Amino acid sequence: MKRYIFAALFFMVAAVVFLFATVNKNPLHIYLVPEHFTGEVVVTFNQTDSQPLAKEKNSFVYSIPDSGKLSTSSALESGPVEVYFVDSQGQRIKVDQEILHGVASTHGGDRETISKFFIGTREQYEAYVNQQ
Repeated sequence: MKRYIFAALFFMVAAVVFLFATVNKNPLHIYLVPEHFTGEVVVTFNQTDSQPLAKEKNSFVYSIPDSGKLSTSSALESGPVEVYFVDSQGQRIKVDQEILHGVASTHGGDRETISKFFIGTREQYEAYVNQQ
């Protein structure tokens, strides 16, 4: 009987250790985009003349202006991303993955460090790409 209790306790401790080891410790990146925004969102990092990103617990908050362009003195860190529309009352409505396109980041080197994506229908995104 003691063997079974010991084995059960061992597996419970092993499961807890596994869960803690696999939890994502990277910060969450929350993009807050004006309601009904369509177009490209571009964030430029490491801009000394700009404000740092706001923080909510272990999250960076990106308040995207109507232009879709944001500069920040913060550095780009890896981590999961969530994108929300924000209505006039400040309510967050999660953006459907089907209207997010061209999600990409470039890290320094000869170019600026930026993060960008497009919000719109597939047709709007394709028209935007063809204009570039």
